[in-house]
Amino acid sequence: MSVKREPAIRKTHPAELIPERPPRGDATPAAPAATPPSPSVDLSARKDEEEKLSMTHNTRIKPSTKDRLRRGVDKLRYETGDREISEASMTEAALDEYLKARGL
Repeated sequence: MSVKREPAIRKTHPAELIPERPPRGDATPAAPAATPPSPSVDLSARKDEEEKLSMTHNTRIKPSTKDRLRRGVDKLRYETGDREISEASMTEAALDEYLKARGL
């Protein structure tokens, strides 16, 4: 009498049977109403959509400055409804503005 069993060693990993996700651009939900960007904030990172923030710079920031940055990000997200605003994008925009002002 033999019992039909699954082999102990598989040729494929179970995760390989999971279908691939569709690319992000294919399954787009209905577009929300566009909100104009706040005139007081110029996020230069938005001008270059193909250029992504890629490196982490370990810098020392005063806790009070970090708190102001967090409050500013929260306020801008609330006022504009733009969830893409982040601490990283604001920091990048501020560094870019600082370097451009000094001709670097």
